[in-house]
Amino acid sequence: MRNLAIVDDLELEFGPGLTVITGETGAGKSILVDALTLLAGGRGSADLVRSGSAKLTVTGEFDVGPATRAVLEEAGLPGGETVLVRREVAPDGRGRAYVDDEPAAVRTLARLGTTLVAIHGQNAELELAQAGSSLDLLDSFAGAEEERAEVARAADGWTAARDALEALSAAERDRAARVALLDDQIRDLEAAEPRAGEEEELITERERLRHADRLRRAGEQALGALLEEEGSAADRLGEAARAFAVLAAIDPRDAVHLQEAEELKRRVSDLAAAARDAARGLEEDPERLNAIESRLEKLRQLQRRYAVPAAELPALCQRLKGEREELAHIEDALAKREKDQQAARVKYVETAARLSVRRRQAAPRFSGAVEKELQSLAMEKARFRAVVESLDEAPRRGGLENAALLFTPNPGEAEKPLERIASGGELSRLQLAVLSVAAERAARGRTLVFDEVDAGIGGRTAEVVGRKLRALARGDQVLCVTHVPQIAALADRHFAAAKEEVRGRTVARVRPLAQAARVEEIARMLAGEKVPQTALRHARALLAEAAQ
Repeated sequence: MRNLAIVDDLELEFGPGLTVITGETGAGKSILVDALTLLAGGRGSADLVRSGSAKLTVTGEFDVGPATRAVLEEAGLPGGETVLVRREVAPDGRGRAYVDDEPAAVRTLARLGTTLVAIHGQNAELELAQAGSSLDLLDSFAGAEEERAEVARAADGWTAARDALEALSAAERDRAARVALLDDQIRDLEAAEPRAGEEEELITERERLRHADRLRRAGEQALGALLEEEGSAADRLGEAARAFAVLAAIDPRDAVHLQEAEELKRRVSDLAAAARDAARGLEEDPERLNAIESRLEKLRQLQRRYAVPAAELPALCQRLKGEREELAHIEDALAKREKDQQAARVKYVETAARLSVRRRQAAPRFSGAVEKELQSLAMEKARFRAVVESLDEAPRRGGLENAALLFTPNPGEAEKPLERIASGGELSRLQLAVLSVAAERAARGRTLVFDEVDAGIGGRTAEVVGRKLRALARGDQVLCVTHVPQIAALADRHFAAAKEEVRGRTVARVRPLAQAARVEEIARMLAGEKVPQTALRHARALLAEAAQ
């Protein structure tokens, strides 16, 4: 991070498992959340640019999983084992995004970001409130990922069959005009008789004719050096062969060298024959050169007319003939495509219906499991419900439903969609509960960021939250901004944020803590600025208990 709010220049490396970031209020902990939000495609703001700076820059390197790789491939971006994402914002609010140093649209970064980072907190865009994400969670809980993939394939099949039918139906309406056009195009291509590879052959021949004199002189020069001039390679190799013959007659071990010399003589003879052909077999031919230029120009005209490379012109002619044949028997073709489309629709509906059953069976179990998690997070009265909502029949890759997640923190209150929950602490703990339940089935392999998950909790509940975060971090990398010592003690890694003054300006610093420094930081979280020995002993006890 460079020039982000009160950060001037900061580089951090996070490992696997649970990482906590602690520090006093205003020390810059949430700036890390702002940085990851930018990398995930969140909205850039001029307010984030450090005063007096030309721009802010945030760069992050992430491991690449299957979901990320799919987005990269779809966007035409490079993909390896890791991906480097960079975001820049100028003081006027304008910005740029880069993926592996290639310029990328922010909307592309946002799609990529959903596979890399999920930020949970009051000010974060609420991923769980999105219908697609809710369906993903419900399907993961139901163990229906394979059925979901089958539905997606069936939806693609129906869409393709439907589009093919619509295209042929449109062609039927304009059948006469289309047939006339096809006839003209086929006659045009057949008259030209383009051949596969013809353009390359003509270009090669043209270059030989253009440089016939140079090629002939070079052939004569090679022929002389190899065979015809005094002291040629053939003469010298003959002398060498005769010498090796004398050596071999005296010492049989030199017979192999005599064989090698004879082989070289044969190879030189072959080269000389090739040089002779080059010297004698090529003459300037202006008429042939003009014919080649005319033919190449004809091929270029066809390329421009049909917007395909010359090598593809023969295949284009065959495709046009196939379409012409189909239009000649369009009633049969329409009947076949209608049959294909209907079969694809039936397959999709049947496949999606099986997924619907799995979802409707899983929804109440999912709701109950999340409510149980909420009770352990000091939200005993909260109610949570996953609702499956039917959609009209259409080839959607997600199936025949949407899913909505409804929540009420207190008895007697109306259920609300998640995006209408006001409390940051409630929202973070709800998201933790939902993800904990979903993670029992399948880890998603992203970086999960929790901000304000500890709002309004302490004691036993704080320890439960910390242990759930640590359990979640077995499959996903988890970063948590926290003020609670019980959560901090359970982390695999601990970073501390602090402010300091440098040349009259406030600067945020973030540093990893070793064991002794962790004890002091957790003791500060327990007792405040003045840390008594009892707080240090309590901090050591928390760390020892967390290590068990």
